[in-house]
Amino acid sequence: MTVAAASSFYVDQVGEVTVLCFTVRSLTEQNFDVVSDELLEFVMLVTAERSIRIVAEMSAIETIDEMGLAMLQAFADSIDDAGGTLILCRVRTAVMASIRRASLRCSFSRTRGEAVWSF
Repeated sequence: MTVAAASSFYVDQVGEVTVLCFTVRSLTEQNFDVVSDELLEFVMLVTAERSIRIVAEMSAIETIDEMGLAMLQAFADSIDDAGGTLILCRVRTAVMASIRRASLRCSFSRTRGEAVWSF
């Protein structure tokens, strides 16, 4: 069931797990303001309501730059600071390489199903 939509992603609820599905093709300086504002609003909503179990479906993301990596790390840190868990899934090879080079502190899963069921 789709719960909410923003211009950068939509949100599904799968039991107790919230699945954020990116719809933008990049996380870069060009869309930093829009995406980071929407992610901040999302974090404020999910951290106020329940236990926080987030799966971020990344298959739409084809490119990520330093600003995008910083945004993704801030998102992960915000979830962690609120006592939640974030798992990134379906991350493209090039994006994964950038994430690993940047040493982002995130958990990963190959598929959405694996990520959801790991909770």
